[in-house]
Amino acid sequence: MREAYTFTKKSQINVVFNQKPQKTPPVHFPIEERLAHEPLEKLEHKLDRLVGMDQVKLMVRELYAWLYVYRKRQEVQLKVKKQSFHMLFKGNPGTGKTTVARLLSDLFHEMEILPKGQLIEAERADLVGEYIGQTAQKTRDLVKRALGGVLFIDEAYSLSRGGEKDFGKEAIDTLVKQMEDHKDEFVLILAGYSDEMDEFLGMNPGLPSRFPIIMSFPDYSGVELLDIANKCLMTANTQ
Repeated sequence: MREAYTFTKKSQINVVFNQKPQKTPPVHFPIEERLAHEPLEKLEHKLDRLVGMDQVKLMVRELYAWLYVYRKRQEVQLKVKKQSFHMLFKGNPGTGKTTVARLLSDLFHEMEILPKGQLIEAERADLVGEYIGQTAQKTRDLVKRALGGVLFIDEAYSLSRGGEKDFGKEAIDTLVKQMEDHKDEFVLILAGYSDEMDEFLGMNPGLPSRFPIIMSFPDYSGVELLDIANKCLMTANTQ
């Protein structure tokens, strides 16, 4: 199966799958073009090592294509609308969300979208304090650490589950403010169970529009779990 990327007039990216294998002569790209797509080669190598997640891999490839066009337009000084890359990851634990977040942080760095590319992993306790004023400060400090990279908050829906006297809402409001104050300076990924994330977004009307990229992570099949187990055994045997 061979893949090709096509671009519509509205800069949307489509992936075309040719079902019948076709013999095509090798194409020799100029060295400059090969170097330009070096991040894609690294990305494909990482994706090939992941089991399953076909739709997620497809979205990651589409994201690369979009980033490539975005950077090229900047290089030739064409008008480029500032784009937010904040994301929502929906899926059960153990479906590869953190792994893909780490992969994307590397990609954003290699594509020069983010200057550092570090991945900061966090959960509710890293944002929510125990007394008034502590939550906002903890959240701002966390975002400060993530500037230039990716902030990954797992089980993000837990921020809205503490009741009226809980400081989780303050953490959400502070995150929204930081997203405004530090546009283009970091990428925020909120992750969690699909239904709980939908409920979480519904509690704050301003949140959904701030996350233009949504990825769903399905559970692994039995065959895929066996494949993962075999890979782990092979890795253990080589160490």
